[in-house]
Amino acid sequence: MLAATVQHKYTGEQITFIETAAATNGEHLLIEVTLPPLGEGPPLHCHDEFVEKFIVLEGILTVTVGERNYILGKGQSITADKGIAHTFNNRHHEDVRFQVKLTPPSQFEESVRIHYGLMDDGLTNEQGVPKSLFHLALILKLQNTLIAGKSLRVQRGLFSTLVGIGRLLNKYRNLEKYIGQKI
Repeated sequence: MLAATVQHKYTGEQITFIETAAATNGEHLLIEVTLPPLGEGPPLHCHDEFVEKFIVLEGILTVTVGERNYILGKGQSITADKGIAHTFNNRHHEDVRFQVKLTPPSQFEESVRIHYGLMDDGLTNEQGVPKSLFHLALILKLQNTLIAGKSLRVQRGLFSTLVGIGRLLNKYRNLEKYIGQKI
């Protein structure tokens, strides 16, 4: 059985899987995130296959959606629609705990489990970026993450090509232990 909570080895960010894609018949994924004080989220990015709704449970979360920063407190929420660049961070001196609902879920859970597993096994750099370009491409493709400000079409093509080559070269067989299923 897979752990309900995983932790980013370098930032201390914790993600707990509250409602998985499997449990919701692929309708959504609900996660709870705890971000330490002054913790950074991912780089500005977008998804074109799902919507993300952020709901603050405790603390203060800064969410960037488009070109605006929103400072959210307990009970407040914001949604990043498909194709809209966004990120989040904790600019304060206390933990922030929030939920993120992804609708539909893509393969976000699998990507996080692979990414955090690679960190635990020393297969990333000290910022948590996978050392293998094949692993990085797979993670980004599974979670439908596209880097803001770069050509989305080029990224999709590049990630798909690298993942295809990675499959041919059996670069993903050793990652199956992180998700308990074939990739």
